[in-house]
Amino acid sequence: MKKDIFVAIIDSGCSFDTYKKVAIKEDNFELKVVNQNSINLGHGNEIGKIISTCDNAKIYDIQIFENRLNISALYLYKAFEYLLDKKVDVINLSLGILTNYKEIEDICYELIKRGVTIISSFPKSGQNFVYPASYKDVICVTSDGRCKGFDISYLDDNLELFGCNPFSSKKNVTGSSVAVAKFTKIFCEYLSDGFSKEQILLKIKLQGI
Repeated sequence: MKKDIFVAIIDSGCSFDTYKKVAIKEDNFELKVVNQNSINLGHGNEIGKIISTCDNAKIYDIQIFENRLNISALYLYKAFEYLLDKKVDVINLSLGILTNYKEIEDICYELIKRGVTIISSFPKSGQNFVYPASYKDVICVTSDGRCKGFDISYLDDNLELFGCNPFSSKKNVTGSSVAVAKFTKIFCEYLSDGFSKEQILLKIKLQGI
């Protein structure tokens, strides 16, 4: 019997119903976890739609940006902090930051230590390090135009770097963001079937294009 997989999407929010739905907002110079008010960007919605095609995915929809694709390390940290005491199996990060903050690194490793798999975006070109993708034991995914549908390629042993198809049904939502979501969908389906993280990665490496 397939089991439910709890997956957190940290992004711009999903317009459809999810298992949990919160936003990180500033109130009196303090970041708080509050209810979402509006979904103004299609990015998170498209990412969520891809992942939700895994029938057993229960989604924590965490909105950390609302009006522009501008990622704040503080908001990202608060989202991680929110998840620390939640039942979560996978975190999908169709995003990344260029600066390595020790606080972000530490909380990522704390989540991993608690059994959470973090899947994060790595750009196709232009950067040697992007976080959290560049942290050890974080699965990083980038665009690979050779992949069709939900194909997965294995690109780099040192980084644990995989590739997926970068195109979605929304023209302005493409690239490694979409690739991460497609990888997460396949990963969650394997988890739902009872495979461990290590078994899944081995299967993907052996079967990848």
